[in-house]
Amino acid sequence: MDGTSTSLPASQGCSYPSANPWVSNGILPAKGILMSGIGIVGAGISGLTLALRLQQLGVDVTLYSEKDAGSMRSGRLPNTVARMGHTQARERELGSVHYRDPGCLMAAAKLSIKGDPPLEFTGRVTEPFHAVDFRLLLPAYLDDFAGRGGKVVVGAESPDAAQVDRWSRGHELMVVAAGRRSVAELFPRDAARSPYDRPQRVLTAGLYHGLEMGPLFSYNISPGCGEIFRMPMMSRHGVVSSVLVEAIPGGPLEPISRAPAAEVGDVLAGLLAEHAPRLAERMDAAEFGLLGPEDLLQGAVTPVVREPVAELPSGRIALAVGDAWVTNDPLTGQGANLGSACAWIAADAIAAGGPYDAAFGRAAAARMWEAAAPVTDWTNAFLRPPAEHVMTLLGVAAGRQDVADLVLSLFSDPAYGWAVVSSPDEVARIVDDKG
Repeated sequence: MDGTSTSLPASQGCSYPSANPWVSNGILPAKGILMSGIGIVGAGISGLTLALRLQQLGVDVTLYSEKDAGSMRSGRLPNTVARMGHTQARERELGSVHYRDPGCLMAAAKLSIKGDPPLEFTGRVTEPFHAVDFRLLLPAYLDDFAGRGGKVVVGAESPDAAQVDRWSRGHELMVVAAGRRSVAELFPRDAARSPYDRPQRVLTAGLYHGLEMGPLFSYNISPGCGEIFRMPMMSRHGVVSSVLVEAIPGGPLEPISRAPAAEVGDVLAGLLAEHAPRLAERMDAAEFGLLGPEDLLQGAVTPVVREPVAELPSGRIALAVGDAWVTNDPLTGQGANLGSACAWIAADAIAAGGPYDAAFGRAAAARMWEAAAPVTDWTNAFLRPPAEHVMTLLGVAAGRQDVADLVLSLFSDPAYGWAVVSSPDEVARIVDDKG
């Protein structure tokens, strides 16, 4: 697609004529589950994945969302996300598959570390990464949930802890997947699992025309300055280029985070020439620019792990999932993928039945942490200068396709990714393996 306005299909998933499609299709609730229902706060990927999975398992769910589907579609760019193979597999199992345009499916990625000469290689994966503007994807999931008989309550503003407590009186369990006020009030920072108390990068994400590279992910590192990522993304205007600048605070990439939307394109063009020359080579200077002021996101993220369980005045508990529990810097593209994985784990725990007390919450959180711990460690490692053995691995990848492919595959398997980057011995094994 060329970036012009395009009519996009809302879904390539299944249609369900019944108000309770899972029962009509023979998928019954787990034996013994009789509940007044689960309340889920937040309609991001974690909350929606959890809602859809519980609905599939026959569990009564009410989803509390700040916005309806129409408001989601018309809002500002919320992020730039690549969903990995395991996440896409869960979506297929849910029957919620959307926007599978070949132009936004990335089977290859090029890594370039600035230097003289630069260190560069291209890796390939079996299951392509998939990038869709969440202003399209999340409303499609919300429509799936509601269309299958799910209950959605739309509120005008972010709920606080008192509102979550009031909602809890009608449910056996509250799960909080998003919400600025409720998250801060209910789930304090877990200092033992949160090594940073401030942002390690300043972020600028945007959608651009005039930077055509096809279905290729581009990962550019400017040592001591930060990172610049480009990927093709399905948007409201067809497939366009999303660019994320991760600036080390105080460094030469940071000023773009303060640039007004009308100037961001020009500022980014200058930064690409200096810090990501491979991207600059593919830029059409006459056409390059931000799609529009709503297609820009500027800010910063403090990596944090919060306490996962809150006991409410109602006597119920609230369980945190997704960004409400673990917020990682988007440097390794793991946020949405981890949120989806933990939502799936939480759904299985909930569907197994209660009582949904503090012991249940701690047990569910422990299972989720088995998935989240290596992802968090892996991402935090990327926020620091790479260790010598990691640079050795990247150097070998520049000359061996099998190692280049393995390095790229680590982003789809961050548990093994952490096992590699944390272990000189594992890197030595990979480097010495000629098979």
